Amino acid sequence: MSQRINVDKRVMVLGGAPEAGLVTQELLKLGYFVHWITPDEALPNVPEDHPRLTCYENCALIRLDGHVGGFIGRFRRNGTELSLHASALVVATGNERYYPIERYGLALSSNVLTVPQVRKQLEAPRSTGAALPHRNRRALLLLDLNGETAKEISAEAMRLAIELRAQWHCEVYVFYQNLKVDTYNLERLTRTMREKGIVFCRYSDPQITFSDERISVSYIEGTVSGELLILPEAVRPRTDTQELAKVLRVRVGEDGFFQDINIHEYRPGLSARKGIFFAGRCHMDGDWADIQTDALQAAANVDALLGPGFLEPEPIIAHVDSTKCVRCYTCVRTCPHAAVEMADYDEVIAARVVDLACRGCGACVANCPVRAIELIGQAMPAWVQSP
Repeated sequence: MSQRINVDKRVMVLGGAPEAGLVTQELLKLGYFVHWITPDEALPNVPEDHPRLTCYENCALIRLDGHVGGFIGRFRRNGTELSLHASALVVATGNERYYPIERYGLALSSNVLTVPQVRKQLEAPRSTGAALPHRNRRALLLLDLNGETAKEISAEAMRLAIELRAQWHCEVYVFYQNLKVDTYNLERLTRTMREKGIVFCRYSDPQITFSDERISVSYIEGTVSGELLILPEAVRPRTDTQELAKVLRVRVGEDGFFQDINIHEYRPGLSARKGIFFAGRCHMDGDWADIQTDALQAAANVDALLGPGFLEPEPIIAHVDSTKCVRCYTCVRTCPHAAVEMADYDEVIAARVVDLACRGCGACVANCPVRAIELIGQAMPAWVQSP
């Protein structure tokens, strides 16, 4: 087995989402050198003239070589290619928002608006008169219409409801089907809304009708009419998520977002591939407080891995007998951690397990058709190991 290997405290952060900025700032505080890369045109909240920070905009990852402790990212930027080295990588690309007209079945109009549209009117100068049609009116906020509303979207809609109550003096009714308030911040937000006089109405199969300039929504206990219907946007993975996952050799879930190593969130933010971490909305649904916490956790995960200044293999790792290997690539395809590669053994091509990248799960051992792979290590009982 390989001995410990010294590593640089150098990290790549991929993405231009706000949580990418939080990860970057936290890593800089911890003493790391950071390459902050985004395919977008601008990076948010970039620390000015930091000696350990380099930023790359309009930069797309096209290939990732190496493993934990020695990643080599190849990027395309303005028609040219560049290579960057790092010991670990954090993905914080965020998500995309859109108006799901197919799901809602409602076209937008002057009295049917999205949460961002209402907020834009709310923040407009008084001289524009944007707020006049809605002041002292009844606003209906409809969540969970034909599908569950994401937590971050629900939280923004609920904060908007409080501001409508305070600034426009609206009567606000919030219609919901399965509103999740399973975090401290969301629960506190719900309590504040009730204290401000905002009414919650639960529905099962809402009927929405339009008459003249009024909108009516039916729910379990009756019907409420108002002058303004507010609909939240929906979220989905960025269009480049699938392609990025292929380049990184990590998984995405059924919902299309990046998938943690454990779907039950026992180890949040860790990918199946050692040295690659997720942060924020590219892999989770949560309000802004949750996203901030997750970004700081990602930086802490990086520091837990690279902080000592060296890496060591797991107590149990897989080992390939090159004389038995038939180069069928079964182990390369089935390794969930991308720890197996083909290598040259004295002009003989055979599979090789990268010690630092192996987690010792044994998947390659179970799938090898010629039994050319075994698990070795100090933690493995002698009677289990091959003689």
